[in-house]
Amino acid sequence: MNMVDKQLQSPARPTMLRCAVSDIEVGGPWLFWSAPPSPSLRRSLENHGQLMPVLVDTGGARPVLIAGAARVAALAELGRGILCLDLGALSDEARGLAYVRSNAGAELTDGQLVLAMRYFNALPDVDMAVVLEALDLEARSKRLRLIRSWLTLPTRWDDFLGTGAVPLACADVLEAFAPGDLAALEALFITLSWSRGNAVNVLTWIREICARDGVSVQEVLDGVGLKEILAAGLSPKDAMTRILHEARLRRYPVLSDMERDFAETARRISTGTRWRVVQPDMFESNAVELSVRLTSPDELRAASAELARIAAREDLDGLFPVGRK
Repeated sequence: MNMVDKQLQSPARPTMLRCAVSDIEVGGPWLFWSAPPSPSLRRSLENHGQLMPVLVDTGGARPVLIAGAARVAALAELGRGILCLDLGALSDEARGLAYVRSNAGAELTDGQLVLAMRYFNALPDVDMAVVLEALDLEARSKRLRLIRSWLTLPTRWDDFLGTGAVPLACADVLEAFAPGDLAALEALFITLSWSRGNAVNVLTWIREICARDGVSVQEVLDGVGLKEILAAGLSPKDAMTRILHEARLRRYPVLSDMERDFAETARRISTGTRWRVVQPDMFESNAVELSVRLTSPDELRAASAELARIAAREDLDGLFPVGRK
């Protein structure tokens, strides 16, 4: 007999039974990933019947659903009985672990992991090493560290994570905000779904502006013009681009002025020429790069003449702003 056989027979051997939907208690907190049945599941159950049992605990007065909520909901709609596998009397920790293991093989999202960890963290005397193994989380991984930071946030933020509006990578920076400021930040994510880089940037800039200027998040968002941007009818991408631009202007006003002056000067002096003018290192120095793509000696001669005309201009100060601001 292999280990699986031993586990099935001790301490109690699981048994099969058929229950009416009305007999089963559903909606336990360990069903933290439950979702309505998909159309494909409904069709399969209707056309082919229930091919896999749901998991139940019959240790009480009524069977308690441990896993298979979508199948139960779909079979209830079809008016059919439920084929169940009785796991016996289980603790709340064991129920959660059985639910997780019933989903083994699925690629868990950050949102799902947060929901699971909230459940297990709320239980007393949980063997967290077993939980992490069931969730396939490394004890010292960056992902687990971010999840633990996320768990300090109000539970309503889990919806933003689950829908992809806020990436898990924002957990560290969000954790640093006070409750009132967190509530104000929700406006950024109610209708917009941010990429990891953009979300981390905008939240970091907002936090740094608050610390530098001694203002609240709401005051920063008002200064950015968030309400006006969201009400302007822009596409989500354009709205986020505008918000990022305005937040960056306020976080780096001197750098933004330098970039604006440089761009205006570069455009003015390079218009009508083959030359491309860029600032390569975010104004950490006064370095400027000029480049040109050529395909013939004649083009080289023409580009050389253009460069000489550029060099002779008297309005080049905007290309070298370091030390002037």
